[in-house]
Amino acid sequence: MPDVVVVGAGVNGLTAACYLARAGRQVSLLAHGAVGGMASRHEFHPGYRSSGILTETTQLRRWVVDDLELEKHGLRYAPSSPVVVMGGDQQLVLGHDSAATRASIARLSEKDADSYGRYLEFYQRIERPIAKLLNSIPADVVELSPGDLWSMLKRGVQLRRLGKNDMLEVLRLAPMAVYDWLDEWFESDLLKAGLALPAVTESYSAPWSPGTNANLLIRQVCQGNDVEGGGLALIDALVRAARGFGVSIQEDERVEQILPGRGVRTEGGSIIEASTIVAGCDPKTVFLKLLDRNTVNHQLEQRIRNYRARGLSSQLLLALDTPPTLPGETEADRIRFLSSLDGIEKSFDPIKFGELPERPSLEMYLPSRVHQDLAPAGHAVASVMIHYTPYELAGGWQPTDRDGLIESTLRVIEESVPGFSRSVVGSQLLTPRDIEERYGTSGGHVLHGEHGIDQLLVRPTPECSRYKTPFEGLYLCSGGTFPGGGLTCAPGALAARAILD
Repeated sequence: MPDVVVVGAGVNGLTAACYLARAGRQVSLLAHGAVGGMASRHEFHPGYRSSGILTETTQLRRWVVDDLELEKHGLRYAPSSPVVVMGGDQQLVLGHDSAATRASIARLSEKDADSYGRYLEFYQRIERPIAKLLNSIPADVVELSPGDLWSMLKRGVQLRRLGKNDMLEVLRLAPMAVYDWLDEWFESDLLKAGLALPAVTESYSAPWSPGTNANLLIRQVCQGNDVEGGGLALIDALVRAARGFGVSIQEDERVEQILPGRGVRTEGGSIIEASTIVAGCDPKTVFLKLLDRNTVNHQLEQRIRNYRARGLSSQLLLALDTPPTLPGETEADRIRFLSSLDGIEKSFDPIKFGELPERPSLEMYLPSRVHQDLAPAGHAVASVMIHYTPYELAGGWQPTDRDGLIESTLRVIEESVPGFSRSVVGSQLLTPRDIEERYGTSGGHVLHGEHGIDQLLVRPTPECSRYKTPFEGLYLCSGGTFPGGGLTCAPGALAARAILD
């Protein structure tokens, strides 16, 4: 009989299972579907496979890799793949090579090329105290202990050591709109749009929205190298580590009910007993679906219902008979198709009314450049995240809406990569509702909840902000907990530390 049952085998469920098993616990890991969750393969067109939705690994915490010795299990780092930002006939390459990046920016603006170096230097100066905050178990905001007070004091002292100017700048920039912050540094619309997009697309916000700069701050201070092979390679290393620590992994073992203090009941009706349950599924699923509703008090239920997890993005998977060729024969795995900050804002506006953008903001990933087994020889797979698309479309999602969204997406790509559409031999569109159904994440939100500034430090609710819940032996470890979603491994690692403390 296991000591611990981990519900959900995404990146954080796997990470928590590894830490707990390494500490000597008997751990059973139950996968809702395929191991890896939103970073797992599936065939979407005959002979073509997706690499999942979560693919970016630059936010992976190196201390987790070191703790779990993932490099012994095949994980390798690689220099971060450049990101190409395309807007019509303009092109910008942001990469690990600072000289090449500077030269690319200089073609748009010499002033911005000089500013970009100072921009990165600023983040390097403030990185240490903020990264330490994001890599620590948060303070108990309900019942502050002396230890919590001491921890908060130390963090305040670390921030003060930045010096007056940098400290005041940090306090100023976090609540800002990302539009205002980037406008202070740069003049190129394409550069500002390329930097801003990841900060706004999963928080029901756009560049003019207050608080969006906090996401940009977090991304910059936690930026590291890519994992060679991306999210699929990270999952493979975690699976090997988990098995090496003795974790029992059960695929397609869906949980029907969590029984706090006892274990879980599976959809097959069997009960797996365990005194500790660690939920790697999103908070809404835990409290509104898997627990007996009569045991969830009214205040907690209301807080969970008000926890925002509205899916904002669709994924368009494309089977290509020819790998795309970018203008200038630029090689990159990731391409953002944008025009300006205002262009992102305009693509956000329709979602407020349950409508689709006429010109969506796009991020394309080409996983078959690294994983040749995802497509037939000489062919390719493209994954395009379409921002912003509503979970509930006015009038409901109709076939014409889906076709129209695919057409508008390909039209935007064609503006920068002429002839791209001719290589498409198959496709699959996953709307937020489809993502919810396939991956089991409430609202189809790929990060298990919005990264709004109010949902980052206290995540998902005050009584669950340190991973422990009001229920005996029940803990949370998903991207719906601090410090948020994505392929970071941080929530799973910090939750395990909280359990073991």
